[in-house]
Amino acid sequence: MISSISQPWKQGFRFLICGVIPGLILLAQLPAASAESGAVVNCYDAGRDQVQVKRAADCAQEIVSDADAEKIRQRRIQRIQEKLNGQPEALSPGKRLVSIGTGFFVAPGGRILTNNHVIASCGQISVTTTAGRRLEATVAAASPAFDLALLKVDFENESHATFARRSDQLTDLPVVLVGYPNQGIAPIKPLLTPGRTLKRYQVSRLGVMVPVQADVRQGNSGGPVIDESGRVIGVITAKIDTVSTYKQTGKIVRGVGFAVSNAVVLGFLENNHVRTGTAGAGAAVSQAQLFATARPYIVRVGCWQ
Repeated sequence: MISSISQPWKQGFRFLICGVIPGLILLAQLPAASAESGAVVNCYDAGRDQVQVKRAADCAQEIVSDADAEKIRQRRIQRIQEKLNGQPEALSPGKRLVSIGTGFFVAPGGRILTNNHVIASCGQISVTTTAGRRLEATVAAASPAFDLALLKVDFENESHATFARRSDQLTDLPVVLVGYPNQGIAPIKPLLTPGRTLKRYQVSRLGVMVPVQADVRQGNSGGPVIDESGRVIGVITAKIDTVSTYKQTGKIVRGVGFAVSNAVVLGFLENNHVRTGTAGAGAAVSQAQLFATARPYIVRVGCWQ
């Protein structure tokens, strides 16, 4: 799914919903290879067997054609599918794990927040805790309009997120993402990605969003954006579509993701009778401490069909 983002990214900038879905890991057609220094090309890293979209002047590796880039992309997709199919047995006979996203406990009683697009097409949903406990989840509430979903599992979680207050300033801050981003194979353990929120909010069809300068990848969908004192300030939902943006504007924008803001997230939780904790900003702690605090409440969300 691709939707527009408003100013200041300017009309024509595009973003990608970013759940890990085999076959859709690269969601846009790559432009034709060219030796012009300002052109966007398919830059092939043979060591990683991976194609990235770069300006020709920035590509120190081999520039490949669209056809070769597609073959490389299909090889990567096949590897991920093989990895997914090697995951634990299906919750029900005949089910197959087809995609992975992130979620996190937001209150006691097994209540988990994620993106609606992570679970919308699932015949069955699994949740795996960082301690390795795998559970079947049901959808307690969903908002396609805001791309949020509330899951329920039969599990007494000992930890859950604390949110920043909805009135707090959430822009121009150092942050981390904790989730299950694709690294070429389906991730089994959560990873931390450092970043920073940009200086102003954006308004899109998903409501108020917080732009984040970070390496947002498929699989981060539904995960928390955490400030340096450990508070959740939003839920990752999308990233800039570099190729479409370049085609429409001639500008290369990469490494920018978008989070549904706390104003929207807390409203969604309140409307669904979930009481979660909020706090003012505290002292900054290390990334290692942030990860250690977040890890117990992060979960891996599996979509089965």
